[in-house]
Amino acid sequence: MKKLILLLAVTLIWGCSQADESDTKTAKEQATETTQAVKQDVKQKVDEEVSEVVEEQSAKAKEKADEVVDQVADKMTEDHSGHDHSNQDSAASDYQAGIHYNVITPAWDTKSDDVVIYEFFSYMCAHCNTFQPYMKKLESDLPEGVEVQRVPVVFYPQWRPQAQAFYTFEAMDILDQVHAPFFAAIHQHKKRFRNIEEVADWVSGSFNVDRDKFLSTAKSFMVDGQIRKGMQMMQAMNVSSTPTLVVNGKYSPNREQMNSRQDEIDIAKALAIKELQ
Repeated sequence: MKKLILLLAVTLIWGCSQADESDTKTAKEQATETTQAVKQDVKQKVDEEVSEVVEEQSAKAKEKADEVVDQVADKMTEDHSGHDHSNQDSAASDYQAGIHYNVITPAWDTKSDDVVIYEFFSYMCAHCNTFQPYMKKLESDLPEGVEVQRVPVVFYPQWRPQAQAFYTFEAMDILDQVHAPFFAAIHQHKKRFRNIEEVADWVSGSFNVDRDKFLSTAKSFMVDGQIRKGMQMMQAMNVSSTPTLVVNGKYSPNREQMNSRQDEIDIAKALAIKELQ
């Protein structure tokens, strides 16, 4: 009997030691799996952040390169011409349809008594940013009866907040005050506006605009409808890049035949004057 009891005790002790060892092993395996999972999660997050930084830097480098190329091209054109090309007034007869400008068929109905020069643009577009001095000069040179209308395009989802911002600036009657500084904030000061709330923070802080009013306007059906109409206009007038000028819904300067941005401005102005006659 004593031997039997002793045997059972030994068996019980051995079983307990095996269970302890198994539990310890399981705990270690779980700890190892948890550590590996944490490492994987951290690695994934780091990879995502690195990828985002690389993408952002590449975009900035391309934007800067585009600006330099544009500036050099314009400077070379001025040097070769030997005079300020912007002081010349060209007639529409100096240009040929299908070569210097494209004819849009069917024409877009501007529903305006004035001749309209549309500027299709985006605040996110580096070319549009460097095009602004030319547009400012064009507006100051236009005769009575010709007006400029800007149409922000949304080629990418990331461009929508800036289109919302434009129409909100317009609705709140602050466009003239904010238009150039908003371009500068993005391209000179490298601010990132990933959503309309970040635009609201900037404009309220920089121009003392009511943030809540700005956001309610930006998210309104009115602004959404304007963005939709802008996309419709872009498709109807065959706009595939920015900046693009369209004169009275009928003519678009052919950028491929232009030596400089000033050439594009000159053609647009000449065609607008032709439409007045």
